Amino acid sequence: MTKNQFTYLKYADWQVISNLLQWQNKIQDYLMEFYGADRNNILGTKFGDCASKSLELLEVARDERTKFRGVLNNNILQSGAIVEDRVGEIYLYEGQQHYVLLDIVCTAPWNCLPQTVSETCKGAAEWLIADIIQEITSSPNRVRGIFKVAAIPRAIEFYRRVGFEENPDGSREMILTEERALQFLQEHFIRWR
Repeated sequence: MTKNQFTYLKYADWQVISNLLQWQNKIQDYLMEFYGADRNNILGTKFGDCASKSLELLEVARDERTKFRGVLNNNILQSGAIVEDRVGEIYLYEGQQHYVLLDIVCTAPWNCLPQTVSETCKGAAEWLIADIIQEITSSPNRVRGIFKVAAIPRAIEFYRRVGFEENPDGSREMILTEERALQFLQEHFIRWR
C-alpha cells in the first residue's frame, strides 16, 4: 500500500476557498448518493459532523485567512483547521497560560463516508496535526507547551491516538502537552515520511 503524501498550507488563498466550496458541492452529491437526500440521515454520523464543520471552516477561512491551516494531496484540499494563539485558563485554578487552540479541525467529505470512494485519501487529519505541531514547535516566537481542542465525541479516539488527553476539569476540551506533541511528531515521521 502506498502512503499518501501531503503539502502543508499556512493560509487560505483563492485555491483553498475554491476547494472548500467544492467540499460543499461534494457534500450535496454524497447526501443524494449515500443518504437518500435526507439531512436527518446524517445526524450523529462522522459525515454529518463533517458537513457542519466544513461549512464553519469555509466561513472562518474566508474572514480570517491567516488562521487557516490545511494539507493538499494532488492539489486537492484533504483536511483543514483554524489555529489560534490564545492566553487563558487551561486547567482550573492554575492561572493564565499561552496555548494553541486547534479549532474546526475537519477532513474532506470523501474521507468521512462510511465506505471508500475514488476520492478517499487516508491520513490527512493526522498529517495536518503533525504539520501544525511542527510549525508551532519550530517557530522562534512559539507558544510554549500546550495545544487544546474541543473534541466532539466521535473525534475523541482520534485525538487520543495523537496524544491528547481529556482535560480533568470536565469540559469537552482535550489537551496535548509539548512533550506528548513532540513524541507524536517523532512517531509520525517514522510512520509517514
